[in-house]
Amino acid sequence: MLWRLLHWISRVGLGAVFVYAGFVKVYPRRHQLAFAMDLSTYQLLPEWAVVLVAETLPWMEILLGLALWSGWKLRYFAAFTGLLLTAFISVMLITYARGIEANCGCFGPGEAISPYTLARDSLILAPALYLAISSWRQAGAAPAAS
Repeated sequence: MLWRLLHWISRVGLGAVFVYAGFVKVYPRRHQLAFAMDLSTYQLLPEWAVVLVAETLPWMEILLGLALWSGWKLRYFAAFTGLLLTAFISVMLITYARGIEANCGCFGPGEAISPYTLARDSLILAPALYLAISSWRQAGAAPAAS
């Protein structure tokens, strides 16, 4: 019972984080422009890729959050969420280690990458990993359909 509750809380909470993170980047429109500027300060992507990521990533985050809420194909979406968060954290860590003063862009404009943002995003990774591992284990334990 406790594991089912933890599973549900992780799914709903992580979904909420992604829906919120995507929404604050696209509404109002000026936040999407600010997100593009934040991405460019990472100094990792060419300009055309910054625009592409700024236009698509927030909508992908919203859809990912909705998929987590629904529970549909959870093992795949949870695994993708874990990989995506790992990529976000890695890019932020590399940027911070290079001494580049950049905004995180995680939850809207104006939040600089810091040990706090790195720790916070790493903590958000925990329920994603839990969901991915538990969902794949449940799928492996289910009897095969004849």
